[in-house]
Amino acid sequence: MKRKLLAMVFICLLLLGLTACGGSTGSQPQKTPAEIADEIYSSQTFQDTLNAIDADMLGDYYHIEAADLADSKVYVSGTFSTAEEIAVFQASSEQAVDNIKKAIDTRLEDLKLAFESYAPDEMTKIKDPVLKTKGTVIVLVLADDPSAVSDKVEALLK
Repeated sequence: MKRKLLAMVFICLLLLGLTACGGSTGSQPQKTPAEIADEIYSSQTFQDTLNAIDADMLGDYYHIEAADLADSKVYVSGTFSTAEEIAVFQASSEQAVDNIKKAIDTRLEDLKLAFESYAPDEMTKIKDPVLKTKGTVIVLVLADDPSAVSDKVEALLK
């Protein structure tokens, strides 16, 4: 009887020890849209000074329903002479992700119309945007070096 009790205690301690060693999966808490956008802006080279827009001005650039958006940070060209832009959105749900992507498509079409005759050199940024999604986070960046930006965005979304 003592042996069975001792064996059960030993097994319980062993299991307890194994669960304690499990630890975390190593995943960090996800960055906020502001942290992602700020890090992209500070780590990449842009021709123009980009200005962050207020949440109440977001509708002037992106037609996103308030119910679809949990959080966002958007930078646009300060002089409006370039198509450079950083937009990071946290959707309120998986379904909202699709709605925000549609709004991004509309924004890109608007930029094409604005820049195709005004500054045709900017069309390469608009036609080759960095557009990444992870979970409910959507990132759009229009920049001269989409490859470098893409690498940075991938690292930030890990």
